Amino acid sequence: MSKLLIAHHHGFKCAGCTVVHLLNRNWPEQVLHVEHRVVDRRIHCDQVRPHLDGGNYAGLTSHLLAMPARGEEIAHVHFGLLRDPIDRLVSAYNFVPEERRGGSFRAFVAANRHHACEYHVRHLGVQARAGQGATGWNSDPEAVRLGEPHVLLGLVERFEDTMFLLERRVAAAGGVFDGSVGGRHNVGKGEALPIDEDLVQELRELNAADYRLRDAIDAALDRELALVDPDGDGRAEYRVRCEARAGVAEPYLGMMPPTWTYLED
Repeated sequence: MSKLLIAHHHGFKCAGCTVVHLLNRNWPEQVLHVEHRVVDRRIHCDQVRPHLDGGNYAGLTSHLLAMPARGEEIAHVHFGLLRDPIDRLVSAYNFVPEERRGGSFRAFVAANRHHACEYHVRHLGVQARAGQGATGWNSDPEAVRLGEPHVLLGLVERFEDTMFLLERRVAAAGGVFDGSVGGRHNVGKGEALPIDEDLVQELRELNAADYRLRDAIDAALDRELALVDPDGDGRAEYRVRCEARAGVAEPYLGMMPPTWTYLED
C-alpha cells in the first residue's frame, strides 16, 4: 500500500469541514472518509489499511482516527487542528440542535464533559487499543507527536499559516496540494455567549493540558515558518491566492454520511 498524502484527524468544531472541502477539491474521488458505527470508538491505522488497498486515494479524513505511533503512519502527513478549548465548546453549543443542549451552556458542558476536558490532547495523542484500561481517549500530553516529520499540528486561529505549511509538507512528499481558501465552511452559526468568569476559570483548569499544547503548537508553527519561509514571500503568495477566491462561493465538496466508510469491528 502506498502512503496517503494527508490523513486528516478531524477535531469536532475545529475548521474540519473546510479541510475536508479542500481535500475533495484537490483530489476528487480520491478521499476516503472513515468513521466507526460505535460512537466515540477510536480507529487505528491498521484498521484502515485494508480499505486503502487497491484504491487510488490521496487523502483521508476521520473524526475518530487515532494518531499513529512512530513507524505506523499511513500518510506522509498526519494532520490535525487545535482550537481554543472554550471557543470550541461555545461553537459546539451553538452547533447542536437546541433540544440536545440541555439548557444553559454550563449544563451543556457538564453533560458533555468527555468532550469538554482535554479533548485535544486526547484526540491528537497516540492511543493504545481500547481494552485493559485503555479507552482510546486517554489524556497523555507526552503522547502528542508535536514537531515530527510525519505529523503537522496547527491552530484554527492560525489557519492560513497552518494551511501554507500543509502545502509545503505535501510538496516535500512529492505531491501537490492547494490549501487556499476564500472563506470557511460550516462557520458562523449562533452568537457569542456571555460566560461568567467562574466558568471560564473552571474550563481553563479542566483544559490546562490543551492550553499548554496550544502554546506549544503556536511556537512550533513559528519555528517551521522561520525555516521554510524566512522572508515571508511564500505566505504572501498564498494570501494572494486566498484573496483571489474571496467572494466566490465554493459549494461544499465534502462527502455526506451515507457515503462514508464505516468500521464495525
